Amino acid sequence: MTSRIPGVPSRDLLQPLTEELGAVVHQEVERVRQEIARPYRESRTAMRLLGGSAVLGSMAAGSATVLLIRLLERRMPPAVSAAVTAAVLGAGASAMAQAGRARMRGTWRPPQGPVAPENPAPQDPAT
Repeated sequence: MTSRIPGVPSRDLLQPLTEELGAVVHQEVERVRQEIARPYRESRTAMRLLGGSAVLGSMAAGSATVLLIRLLERRMPPAVSAAVTAAVLGAGASAMAQAGRARMRGTWRPPQGPVAPENPAPQDPAT
């Protein structure tokens, strides 16, 4: 049951409560939004630096490839040196992809520490 105050419409009682509740909810939603967005704003510069390093790393890899081809051209024709370079880089990429796939599937296991004894101590059946 709701009790009414004589002479005061219920709308006048609920209006300030509704406004206050709306303001509190709005403030709380804004606080949560800022809290969620803070780590992304703080890491923005780090992400830009990582992107720049990826671009420069790609350029360095391209330069190293050109260097390898030119070094091989001293011993073999240009087409053969380019083919050898492509084969070596392709084999490396294939090996890395295979290791990555194995790790994603969970079949690759890192080397274990000392080997456990073959006959562990028997456990007490009462426990």
